[in-house]
Amino acid sequence: MAKLTPTQKKDRFLKYLLYLTILLLGIAAGIAIRHYYNIPMIESINIIDLATLVITIFLAIYIPGVFDRQMEVRQDKKELLEHRIEDLQQLYRTINLSVQQGGATEKDRLILLNSLDVASNRFSTIVTLIEYLDLDTTFTDEIESIRSLLARHAALLRDAGDGGGEVYPAEVRREEERLYNRIDKETSLLVFRISDI
Repeated sequence: MAKLTPTQKKDRFLKYLLYLTILLLGIAAGIAIRHYYNIPMIESINIIDLATLVITIFLAIYIPGVFDRQMEVRQDKKELLEHRIEDLQQLYRTINLSVQQGGATEKDRLILLNSLDVASNRFSTIVTLIEYLDLDTTFTDEIESIRSLLARHAALLRDAGDGGGEVYPAEVRREEERLYNRIDKETSLLVFRISDI
Protein backbone atom coordinates (compact mmCIF):
# COMPACT_ATOMS: atom_id res chain seq x y z
CA MET A 1 0.00 0.00 0.00
CA ALA A 2 1.28 3.46 -0.88
CA LYS A 3 2.48 5.65 1.93
CA LEU A 4 0.20 8.61 2.61
CA THR A 5 1.51 12.14 2.36
CA PRO A 6 1.02 14.49 5.32
CA THR A 7 -1.77 16.27 3.42
CA GLN A 8 -3.59 12.98 2.77
CA LYS A 9 -3.20 11.98 6.43
CA LYS A 10 -4.63 15.32 7.51
CA ASP A 11 -7.55 15.03 5.05
CA ARG A 12 -8.32 11.49 6.21
CA PHE A 13 -8.18 12.56 9.87
CA LEU A 14 -10.54 15.49 9.21
CA LYS A 15 -12.95 13.21 7.32
CA TYR A 16 -13.13 10.72 10.21
CA LEU A 17 -13.44 13.57 12.71
CA LEU A 18 -16.38 14.95 10.70
CA TYR A 19 -18.09 11.53 10.64
CA LEU A 20 -17.59 11.11 14.38
CA THR A 21 -18.91 14.62 15.08
CA ILE A 22 -22.04 14.02 12.99
CA LEU A 23 -22.63 10.69 14.76
CA LEU A 24 -22.24 12.27 18.20
CA LEU A 25 -24.56 15.15 17.26
CA GLY A 26 -27.18 12.63 16.09
CA ILE A 27 -26.92 10.68 19.35
CA ALA A 28 -27.13 13.89 21.40
CA ALA A 29 -30.16 15.08 19.42
CA GLY A 30 -31.87 11.69 19.88
CA ILE A 31 -31.28 11.72 23.64
CA ALA A 32 -32.47 15.33 23.94
CA ILE A 33 -35.65 14.71 21.95
CA ARG A 34 -36.45 11.55 23.91
CA HIS A 35 -35.78 13.25 27.24
CA TYR A 36 -37.51 16.60 26.76
CA TYR A 37 -40.40 15.78 24.46
CA ASN A 38 -43.06 13.18 24.94
CA ILE A 39 -43.28 11.68 21.48
CA PRO A 40 -45.94 9.03 21.06
CA MET A 41 -44.52 5.72 19.89
CA ILE A 42 -46.36 3.68 17.30
CA GLU A 43 -46.39 -0.06 17.81
CA SER A 44 -46.64 -0.90 14.08
CA ILE A 45 -43.88 -0.24 11.53
CA ASN A 46 -44.69 1.73 8.40
CA ILE A 47 -42.82 0.10 5.51
CA ILE A 48 -42.59 3.40 3.56
CA ASP A 49 -40.98 5.21 6.48
CA LEU A 50 -38.59 2.32 7.06
CA ALA A 51 -37.59 2.26 3.38
CA THR A 52 -37.08 6.04 3.43
CA LEU A 53 -34.87 5.73 6.52
CA VAL A 54 -32.76 2.95 4.98
CA ILE A 55 -32.33 4.83 1.69
CA THR A 56 -31.43 8.05 3.52
CA ILE A 57 -28.78 6.28 5.59
CA PHE A 58 -27.41 4.52 2.49
CA LEU A 59 -27.14 7.79 0.57
CA ALA A 60 -25.57 9.55 3.55
CA ILE A 61 -22.79 6.95 3.52
CA TYR A 62 -22.50 6.23 -0.21
CA ILE A 63 -22.46 9.76 -1.64
CA PRO A 64 -19.60 11.10 0.53
CA GLY A 65 -17.63 7.91 -0.19
CA VAL A 66 -18.01 8.37 -3.95
CA PHE A 67 -17.15 12.07 -3.77
CA ASP A 68 -14.14 11.35 -1.55
CA ARG A 69 -12.86 8.81 -4.08
CA GLN A 70 -13.33 11.24 -6.95
CA MET A 71 -11.52 13.96 -5.00
CA GLU A 72 -8.69 11.53 -4.20
CA VAL A 73 -8.30 10.57 -7.86
CA ARG A 74 -8.25 14.22 -8.86
CA GLN A 75 -5.66 14.99 -6.17
CA ASP A 76 -3.48 12.08 -7.34
CA LYS A 77 -3.64 13.40 -10.91
CA LYS A 78 -2.61 16.87 -9.76
CA GLU A 79 0.29 15.41 -7.77
CA LEU A 80 1.46 13.42 -10.81
CA LEU A 81 1.36 16.59 -12.88
CA GLU A 82 3.29 18.51 -10.23
CA HIS A 83 5.96 15.77 -10.13
CA ARG A 84 6.26 15.86 -13.91
CA ILE A 85 6.80 19.62 -13.84
CA GLU A 86 9.40 19.23 -11.08
CA ASP A 87 11.20 16.61 -13.23
CA LEU A 88 11.20 19.09 -16.13
CA GLN A 89 12.66 21.76 -13.84
CA GLN A 90 15.37 19.35 -12.74
CA LEU A 91 16.24 18.53 -16.35
CA TYR A 92 16.57 22.23 -17.17
CA ARG A 93 18.72 22.70 -14.06
CA THR A 94 21.04 19.97 -15.38
CA ILE A 95 21.18 21.68 -18.78
CA ASN A 96 21.88 25.00 -17.07
CA LEU A 97 24.78 23.55 -15.07
CA SER A 98 26.23 21.98 -18.19
CA VAL A 99 26.08 25.26 -20.12
CA GLN A 100 27.47 27.34 -17.26
CA GLN A 101 30.63 25.21 -17.14
CA GLY A 102 31.64 26.96 -20.35
CA GLY A 103 34.22 24.60 -21.81
CA ALA A 104 32.90 21.34 -23.18
CA THR A 105 33.56 18.78 -25.88
CA GLU A 106 31.41 18.21 -28.94
CA LYS A 107 30.13 15.03 -27.29
CA ASP A 108 28.94 17.07 -24.27
CA ARG A 109 27.19 19.46 -26.65
CA LEU A 110 25.40 16.56 -28.36
CA ILE A 111 24.29 15.21 -24.97
CA LEU A 112 23.01 18.68 -24.09
CA LEU A 113 21.09 18.96 -27.38
CA ASN A 114 19.58 15.53 -26.75
CA SER A 115 18.54 16.74 -23.29
CA LEU A 116 16.80 19.70 -24.95
CA ASP A 117 14.83 17.28 -27.15
CA VAL A 118 13.89 15.19 -24.10
CA ALA A 119 12.81 18.36 -22.26
CA SER A 120 10.65 19.40 -25.22
CA ASN A 121 8.93 16.00 -25.22
CA ARG A 122 8.41 16.15 -21.46
CA PHE A 123 6.78 19.55 -21.79
CA SER A 124 4.46 18.18 -24.49
CA THR A 125 3.51 15.37 -22.11
CA ILE A 126 2.78 17.89 -19.36
CA VAL A 127 0.52 19.88 -21.70
CA THR A 128 -1.34 16.68 -22.59
CA LEU A 129 -1.73 15.77 -18.90
CA ILE A 130 -3.12 19.23 -18.16
CA GLU A 131 -5.70 18.74 -20.90
CA TYR A 132 -6.68 15.31 -19.55
CA LEU A 133 -6.90 16.61 -15.98
CA ASP A 134 -10.10 18.33 -17.12
CA LEU A 135 -9.89 21.33 -14.82
CA ASP A 136 -12.35 24.18 -14.82
CA THR A 137 -9.45 26.60 -15.22
CA THR A 138 -7.43 26.82 -18.41
CA PHE A 139 -3.69 27.37 -18.38
CA THR A 140 -3.36 28.52 -21.99
CA ASP A 141 -1.47 31.73 -21.18
CA GLU A 142 0.97 29.99 -18.85
CA ILE A 143 1.58 27.15 -21.30
CA GLU A 144 2.21 29.51 -24.21
CA SER A 145 4.56 31.63 -22.11
CA ILE A 146 6.56 28.56 -21.05
CA ARG A 147 6.55 27.16 -24.60
CA SER A 148 7.94 30.46 -25.91
CA LEU A 149 10.69 30.49 -23.27
CA LEU A 150 11.62 26.87 -24.01
CA ALA A 151 11.82 27.58 -27.75
CA ARG A 152 14.05 30.64 -27.19
CA HIS A 153 16.23 28.64 -24.80
CA ALA A 154 16.63 25.74 -27.24
CA ALA A 155 17.30 28.07 -30.19
CA LEU A 156 19.97 29.92 -28.21
CA LEU A 157 21.81 26.73 -27.34
CA ARG A 158 21.45 25.15 -30.80
CA ASP A 159 22.72 28.26 -32.60
CA ALA A 160 25.57 29.07 -30.19
CA GLY A 161 27.69 25.91 -30.37
CA ASP A 162 30.58 25.96 -32.80
CA GLY A 163 32.25 22.66 -31.94
CA GLY A 164 35.39 24.37 -30.58
CA GLY A 165 36.90 24.11 -27.14
CA GLU A 166 34.52 26.62 -25.60
CA VAL A 167 31.11 25.63 -26.89
CA TYR A 168 29.18 28.43 -25.23
CA PRO A 169 30.73 31.91 -24.94
CA ALA A 170 30.15 34.13 -21.91
CA GLU A 171 27.33 36.19 -23.47
CA VAL A 172 25.47 33.01 -24.40
CA ARG A 173 25.91 31.67 -20.88
CA ARG A 174 24.52 34.91 -19.42
CA GLU A 175 21.48 34.79 -21.72
CA GLU A 176 20.98 31.08 -20.99
CA GLU A 177 21.08 31.78 -17.24
CA ARG A 178 18.47 34.51 -17.64
CA LEU A 179 16.20 32.26 -19.71
CA TYR A 180 16.70 29.35 -17.30
CA ASN A 181 15.64 31.53 -14.36
CA ARG A 182 12.51 32.65 -16.23
CA ILE A 183 11.66 29.03 -17.15
CA ASP A 184 12.09 28.01 -13.51
CA LYS A 185 9.89 30.89 -12.34
CA GLU A 186 7.12 30.24 -14.89
CA THR A 187 7.02 26.48 -14.24
CA SER A 188 6.97 27.09 -10.48
CA LEU A 189 4.03 29.45 -10.89
CA LEU A 190 2.27 26.78 -12.99
CA VAL A 191 2.77 24.23 -10.19
CA PHE A 192 1.44 26.78 -7.71
CA ARG A 193 -1.68 27.45 -9.80
CA ILE A 194 -2.35 23.76 -10.34
CA SER A 195 -2.01 22.92 -6.65
CA ASP A 196 -4.30 25.85 -5.81
CA ILE A 197 -7.25 24.29 -7.68
